[in-house]
Amino acid sequence: MKTPDLKPKRMNLELEYVNKLLGTTFNERDVKKLLEKMRFGVEIKGKKFLVDVPPYRADILHPIDLVEDIAIAYGYEKFQPTMPKLDTIGGADETEKFSDKLRELMLGFGFQDVMTMVMTNRETLFSRMNLREQGVVETQDSKSSEYGVARNWLLPSLMLILEKNKNKEYPQKLFEVGECVTLKGKNSLKMAAVFADSKSDFSGMKAIVSGLFESLNLELQFKPVQHGSFIQGRCAGNEFGFFGELHPKVLENFGVEVPVTALEFDADLILNKLR
Repeated sequence: MKTPDLKPKRMNLELEYVNKLLGTTFNERDVKKLLEKMRFGVEIKGKKFLVDVPPYRADILHPIDLVEDIAIAYGYEKFQPTMPKLDTIGGADETEKFSDKLRELMLGFGFQDVMTMVMTNRETLFSRMNLREQGVVETQDSKSSEYGVARNWLLPSLMLILEKNKNKEYPQKLFEVGECVTLKGKNSLKMAAVFADSKSDFSGMKAIVSGLFESLNLELQFKPVQHGSFIQGRCAGNEFGFFGELHPKVLENFGVEVPVTALEFDADLILNKLR
């Protein structure tokens, strides 16, 4: 008959490590007493401890877990808050500040901010958007066919929202500033928007895009763009992205029965231009 191994597991712990993490000045006896209070066996070896972990403490995996128990035994209420010694003052990341600016502008244009999942599937990214498949980052041995790849652009995610809300009142104006993943596995910040309504057209979306770039102090020219997701002759763009009227086949694939105009731009490229 096989019986469970109830021998304690021995772990090493250094006094310097404990005091550095907790900001304390404990000596060897202090730490030994606190560990024993938490029912550990402790043997002092100079500035180190040999700690016997009971078999029922399956949550103790690393020395940091022992430090946590020392803090609990000491009492969290006894720790005095102190300002860390830093050479810099914390502040908002430049990319986050730019993302907030884009959100403010799009909210000003009457769009609603949404947040969708980075993981999706090839059908949504390509075939439903009337595009040929491209290389994308995908999970190994994915357990879900619905969330097996990382998105490389945002518009399909917004179309999924329109699909789920096709019985709701129009107009529906949505946008997202979110992360995508390149084929090399790097994060790429992008911004996309959709405008679903019977009165939505190319001219209206062009006015929004022009206002967006004007607010960013960028004077750019747009030229015709060939894109499978958009109606031919009703899609334009520049070095940062594109906008236009979505193709009827795309609308049919998502069950949307009103015209939809959309835009998508690479926010990282725009930020680099503004620097």
